[in-house]
Amino acid sequence: LTDTLAPCAPFPAARTHTHFARPKPKKTMSPNLNNEKAAAEPKDIEVNVDAVGVENPLSTGKFVDRAFQLNYWDPEDHIFFAKEGEAIANRNLICSIPNLFLGFAIWLMWSATVVVIQEAYDASKAACIAAGNTAVDCPTYHFSGWIKPGDNYKSILYTIPAIAGLSGGVMRCVNSFMIPISGGRVTVACTTTALLIPCVWAAVILKSKDASFTQLVICAALTGVGGGAFSSSMNNISLFFPKRKQGLALGLNAGFGNLGVPMSQLLIGPISSYAAFGGSAAGAGTWGGNGGSFYAILCAIAISMAVVGMSNMPATTHELVSVANCVFKWLWLHAIGMLATGVATGVLIATSVSVTSAFDAPSDSIGRVIMLVIIAVIVVHALIWYCVPPQVKTKVIDQSVIFSNKHNYIMTYLYIMTFGSFIGFSGAFPKLLKDLFGYLPDGSVNPDAPNVLYYAWIGPAVGSLIRPVGGWMSDKFGGALVTQVHTIVQTLASIACGILCWQARERLNDGKKNLDLFPPFVFMFVVLFYCTGVGNGSTFRMIAIIFEKKEAASVLGWSSAIASFGAYIIPALFGVAIKQKSPQTVMYFMAAYYFSCLGMNHWYYLRKGCEKPC
Repeated sequence: LTDTLAPCAPFPAARTHTHFARPKPKKTMSPNLNNEKAAAEPKDIEVNVDAVGVENPLSTGKFVDRAFQLNYWDPEDHIFFAKEGEAIANRNLICSIPNLFLGFAIWLMWSATVVVIQEAYDASKAACIAAGNTAVDCPTYHFSGWIKPGDNYKSILYTIPAIAGLSGGVMRCVNSFMIPISGGRVTVACTTTALLIPCVWAAVILKSKDASFTQLVICAALTGVGGGAFSSSMNNISLFFPKRKQGLALGLNAGFGNLGVPMSQLLIGPISSYAAFGGSAAGAGTWGGNGGSFYAILCAIAISMAVVGMSNMPATTHELVSVANCVFKWLWLHAIGMLATGVATGVLIATSVSVTSAFDAPSDSIGRVIMLVIIAVIVVHALIWYCVPPQVKTKVIDQSVIFSNKHNYIMTYLYIMTFGSFIGFSGAFPKLLKDLFGYLPDGSVNPDAPNVLYYAWIGPAVGSLIRPVGGWMSDKFGGALVTQVHTIVQTLASIACGILCWQARERLNDGKKNLDLFPPFVFMFVVLFYCTGVGNGSTFRMIAIIFEKKEAASVLGWSSAIASFGAYIIPALFGVAIKQKSPQTVMYFMAAYYFSCLGMNHWYYLRKGCEKPC
């Protein structure tokens, strides 16, 4: 993830604006030697900050950094930071936040986009039937080239947000290494530029009622770069602030970045309901491509902010050659991530229902989900080990020491419970609400059903905003205790959601309406999101205590990357469960997993005499 505790550039010997110097005894020496000595030694006076020269004259503008690299950077030098460093650091933070915000928003936009697609399909299918047209390619977004007659349309749509989650986990692995070889400015600008491609592509595809499902899957895979941006963004911002201010700076960067998830779910629905960017050939009163067009515009603005306002660390910290060389190395690492994603996506398409029926059984479908994650993890780690630039290979070797520490795997297991659940449920929740409460017992659309996108964003917003509170609670009561208490609540909330899922399905099977279950179901999911948010903060603190400084950053990076695959696993599991008409099974499975986390956390980190009390 990030080396938030990495030391900054060494203090140059030539700097002379020290606060005070110990008085020196006078000695008799030649005038020339005396003058040389006077020039070399610090003076016995307090330096006026306003009189100190500017170290980075091309980088001190309010909005623009005109230098390729900073000349000098040491945020722990209080005079330097007060004179010019803080303004530069804040400018970089201001430019970083909207880029990370868009990374999360575009990565998770599919959670809301598939709801828009499904609603357009339902409305147009009803119109086709009313007109006497029962052809499979009559409805808008019929995806008949992928979905065969008799297939579960609702189930297959979970593939889109799931593959975006899979790609995000892969890209987070490679993004951890980008800042030292490409610099902050190029990395952030190129990452957001890469997000333009799937945005524009999706906008074009979804203008047609005959949109290609395969192309949408590829678009979703390309948006995974937004999920990977978290690693490089946090790494970059940590370098600009002194340790006493890193917590706030990283909290703002991560907090506002995570808010891209609920904001995407809140905005996609209204944006897709009118011709904001011209007419649409999709029909059914649907402008499904509006989300991509909207984000493409925001990306252009964010890219400009990164190019103009962000800075690269000095040569003493990052050995950068030129802008072109930085872009080349970014493309190198990006290609590694995309190659691993391409392999996993290719396997997904090759094993889909449009190609083979070998994975139709529920157990086989679940095995396929796990298989794709294993393939993605193995391929990306193999490519990182054998194909990264030499500068990165050294860091990879240094970080590999964590794989001999069992607590790396234990904390990864716990972090999947927190961040993995947060990002996974964020990707699945809007569509799950639609599938459970959007239809009448006969399968037709329920006209009285609430607009699920007006409610789905609440849970991810609570999870994002409560994360700093989890850190604060951990500082006060201990990370292991906070994790334990909230894991208990998380387990009970998951069981409650499972029971409500079961009741909602049973009501429909019995020919009854189930909308009275909608409020308690949303409430219990918000509780679930609250627990994942607090757990994010508490497990983050536990890692910082369990491991030494150098190892902690590596463990955070690896565990965060693995936990990101929750964005694939949970939507994919719901896709299997919806096809079997038993979504409650996923919630019971998650509750069992959370219960196992309780035992592991208690044994290793909480009980009296445990190995690593924290």
